[in-house]
Amino acid sequence: MKIAVFNNKGGVGKTTTVINLAYALSKRPDLTGGILVADCDRQENAARFLCDNLNDGLTDTRYSGISIMTIADNLALLQTAAEKYAYTLLDLPPALDDRTAKILAAVDCVIVPVELGSFAVQGIANVTAAISRSNTAFLGALVTRFDRKNSADVEMLELIRQQLGSKVFDTVIPQSKIIRNSISYRTTAAEYMGWLDPAKSFDQLAEEVIRRSTAIR
Repeated sequence: MKIAVFNNKGGVGKTTTVINLAYALSKRPDLTGGILVADCDRQENAARFLCDNLNDGLTDTRYSGISIMTIADNLALLQTAAEKYAYTLLDLPPALDDRTAKILAAVDCVIVPVELGSFAVQGIANVTAAISRSNTAFLGALVTRFDRKNSADVEMLELIRQQLGSKVFDTVIPQSKIIRNSISYRTTAAEYMGWLDPAKSFDQLAEEVIRRSTAIR
């Protein structure tokens, strides 16, 4: 199952989502085959987080059960490599261009991370339209950096759920120093403070991703 994590807006937590979701999936005892992360962003932030030494192509990471691929422009090679893994997560750059369109058309489904705000929510329509044109399944919008103490965030979450219904993930990734600091220390949220709710949100996300992706197989 190949899942792209994409939004044409930067700073919404795409790479953070990919890293922590990959880790959560790799720890699931009910999954066999491991997890492949395909870093399609030329900045290669996901690859640099996961690997001590980057090589072109496919390589192991610091985490057992997770491999990384940094030549995802080669879609034929990506397709072949992905067959060996339970899940392939693609970290896409924030761009709606021909390259992105080709990658979207090559995956099974797409997760769209969304940081709540009027401009971000308004931009979802462009992203979902691009997904639709690619004939790829829209797995759902994932609300990230959610501040439950902020009434504007609460209202915006309700609005996006009214607009998209079941296409919004039940799981919400909170605004959290735990998640932000974990990336700074080059650890996953689960490794940093896995007993706290912000880190546990990625385990909940992994469970929901498995359930939703299984339904579209």
